[in-house]
Formats: sequence, C-alpha cells, structure tokens
Amino acid sequence: MDDNTVKKLALIITANCLRDTPLENKSGPNALNENELNTLRKSVSDRLYTFLSYLLNKPAQDYSALMEDLSRFYPADWPMPELDNSLTQGSGDSKDPMNDIRL
Repeated sequence: MDDNTVKKLALIITANCLRDTPLENKSGPNALNENELNTLRKSVSDRLYTFLSYLLNKPAQDYSALMEDLSRFYPADWPMPELDNSLTQGSGDSKDPMNDIRL
C-alpha cells in the first residue's frame, strides 16, 4: 500500500478511536489540555502508522519480529474488545463522509 495512504489510514483510525471517548471528553481538574491531547493524538497516530507500515508493507519476517516484540506487552488482564457500533453508524449512507479525502 502506498505510504501516503498508510499515513492517512493511521490518522483516520486515530481520530475515530479517540473521538468522543472518556479520555477526550474528560473535564475538570484532571482533564487533558489541548496540548496534551495533541501530543496523545500524535503519539497514537505515529504508533499506528508504524504498526500498519509493518503489517501492510514490510516482509512477513519483519512484521512477525515486530509482533513478537510487541506481544511482550499483551494486556492479558484487559477485557476482550467488542465491536463499537458508534463507528459504523451511517457507514451505509450514500453521501461520502470523507469528502475530498481519498485513501
């Protein structure tokens, strides 16, 4: 996959995974300020870009080595993920939600 497309995909995933989450919507004295949110967004999108680049564009051996290394941090005590219907609402609409953004 084209590198620019992988970068856009990482940004799309980051934006949709952080949007309207308890972390982003938190208010009060412990809330993240805009600079902290931007730092978090950049960190997450960079990591997703790295992961996707290895998954989609690197030889299987490189991807396998990365996954082996990353699996050291497997969160065994976290609940298993479930589909989040809020991400798929409107996915069947006829209008293009990405407007001029193309992967």
